[in-house]
Amino acid sequence: MDNLADRYHRNELLFGKEGQRKLGATSTVILGAGGLGSALAPHLALLGVRKITTVDDEELDTTNRNRFFGARDTDPVPGSAKVMIVDRLIRETNSQVESIPVLAHLVTADAFEAVRNADWIFGCFDEDGPRSILNELCAAYAKPYIDVASDVPTPGVYGGRVCVATGGGCLHCLGQLDPRDVRRFLEPEQQLEVEDRIYGVPKGALGEKGPSVAPINGVVASLAAAEFMAAVTGMRPSVRLLEYRGQEAKVLVSRDEPQEGCLVCKSNWGKGAAVDVERYLRIGHLAQRRHRP
Repeated sequence: MDNLADRYHRNELLFGKEGQRKLGATSTVILGAGGLGSALAPHLALLGVRKITTVDDEELDTTNRNRFFGARDTDPVPGSAKVMIVDRLIRETNSQVESIPVLAHLVTADAFEAVRNADWIFGCFDEDGPRSILNELCAAYAKPYIDVASDVPTPGVYGGRVCVATGGGCLHCLGQLDPRDVRRFLEPEQQLEVEDRIYGVPKGALGEKGPSVAPINGVVASLAAAEFMAAVTGMRPSVRLLEYRGQEAKVLVSRDEPQEGCLVCKSNWGKGAAVDVERYLRIGHLAQRRHRP
């Protein structure tokens, strides 16, 4: 077992022993153990947080191997749960960190419980539907929430963003959610099929995924970890919104103010069960849905 005084010495040179103590008392949850989540996990482990709970219900597939941190060539496909790979990565990075893998998707009682019991929440989703639900859940239970996203919207344009919601703005009032994507995630399959017939949306096109590469995910995950580190240790307050524009080699800090009177992070902040975010658990088709294009 390493000597703790030596292990975190270089950390403490930056933010002091008290900052390290605060990190060591902090429990975290990563929801979404994909390219972003697997890049984020070792940062948290190296910082020396108390606990990392990783929530995801998917298995590794061959197309993940270009960007999944911790995946080995010997990991079978199919047959390797993403959360178990991240769990192994955390334990091999820092065995002093408690690692809890949860094989579940967001809209489950296990995932909701993990969020309610943690100190800081990280969302690493591909879609705005799950982001919207997690945003609401974190606000209801007054949980600091860092949403992490990478994006390649058009050829030659690539980057991502980090949104930190601690009660003074959230994904909703900072304009970081696409209402159409959220609505499509929440609607039942039958309604979506009707809309697709009416509007002529090719069903195959809806499920297509764009480019995703390790360096972009790594930059965005590092920015998220740095904001978390700054906030927990007291180095400085976290910023609400960071944008990484890779094609311009820039990281921008948004100065936009959140919309006033936000129903999510103002009216419902810290009201817990009274908000009834758990209503999503009672929507049957959401419990069966991993991804909604």
